[in-house]
Amino acid sequence: MDLNKFFSEDSILMNCQSRSKKNVLELISQIASGISETSEDIIFQKLYEREKLGTTAFGNGIAIPHARIDNLSEAKIIILMLETAIDFDSSDGKKVDLIISLLAPNNKNEIHIKILSKIAEMLDDEDYREKIRNCSNKTEIKSVINSYRKN
Repeated sequence: MDLNKFFSEDSILMNCQSRSKKNVLELISQIASGISETSEDIIFQKLYEREKLGTTAFGNGIAIPHARIDNLSEAKIIILMLETAIDFDSSDGKKVDLIISLLAPNNKNEIHIKILSKIAEMLDDEDYREKIRNCSNKTEIKSVINSYRKN
């Protein structure tokens, strides 16, 4: 699965300054509303509801906030590279500096699971985590993610 078809450089925010998990969810909602037909408030509400069920921190300084959104026409990925790591209630206790968020249409459960699984698989690979963290621009991030081809 090619993750690059679900995001563009417009959905990547580098050197992001955020103070909290809530602020990260607000930033994701703001970016997502600008690249979709869904309101910022609805996106935030869905992300927040999901986060209340349990942290989406993945470990190793990674979080994958995700939600299913009514009336979203296609899946969207938003990437935030934080300038300073923040507490995201991670089970390994590490602060989060890399966030890859997934928003998927509520009526497309299979695509949500496939994309989420691919993101988790990629971020579980230490080499790819570090390659993404070491990117200096949005084009490099897209290229690194595009180069990930494990099945």
